[in-house]
Amino acid sequence: MGKPTIRFEGYTDDWEQRKLDDVVEFLDTMRKPLEGAKRISGPYPYYGASGIVDYVDGYLFDEELILLSEDGANITDRNYPVCFLASGKYWVNNHAHVLRTKQGNENNFICNSLERKDYTQYNTGMAMPKLNKETCKKIPILCPGFEEQKKIGDYFRSLDNLITLHQHKCEELQNIKKFMLQNMFI
Repeated sequence: MGKPTIRFEGYTDDWEQRKLDDVVEFLDTMRKPLEGAKRISGPYPYYGASGIVDYVDGYLFDEELILLSEDGANITDRNYPVCFLASGKYWVNNHAHVLRTKQGNENNFICNSLERKDYTQYNTGMAMPKLNKETCKKIPILCPGFEEQKKIGDYFRSLDNLITLHQHKCEELQNIKKFMLQNMFI
């Protein structure tokens, strides 16, 4: 199908265009919404379309999976990620599709591929943007072989870790500055 312009050394095979349904299994039937009044606070992240929205006392999943926003303005506005990884023990409500990669595919590669897409053409909602499951299954995705997916996925995972580290350092510096400002000018 094609080759990207930037490649890791040693990879030369064409990338193959597939449908999302060919590379992931949808686990949407396993997710459950919890009304705010029925949520009991706990240690487990409670995910929605935009990421963690609360912490609850139970979990539905205990593996790294891909979460893809199902509805909400962010699908078209893109103010924050529409696709992200969840790992450990966590709960997912009915506002995010839950995707498990099929054998021969790598989570972080597939997640980053989905994150870079423009979902305007896949929006099935009228009043509120929505990505329904049947439409999602048909979304095209370019895929190299598993080893190259893994190399790319690991590279982006390292970048994400580096960004997080620097964000924490930046927050620490901002807190130090805030403390100094509060205590220097009495």
